[in-house]
Amino acid sequence: MTICSTAFVTLGKAQARALGDSNLPIAIIPHPFGLRSRDEVRDIARTCVDQLVELVTGRAK
Repeated sequence: MTICSTAFVTLGKAQARALGDSNLPIAIIPHPFGLRSRDEVRDIARTCVDQLVELVTGRAK
């Protein structure tokens, strides 16, 4: 599993294929990340944690 921003999803999938794991689960966060307020980062983190739980457990909300 990996986490990447929307700007790098294509690259992340290509790297996963190159490493032999084309089905690598990817949690995606919005890009750009560095210019976000603390509240926005907190919301992004909550969403990302939810994605990670879904990817790890195989259960969608």
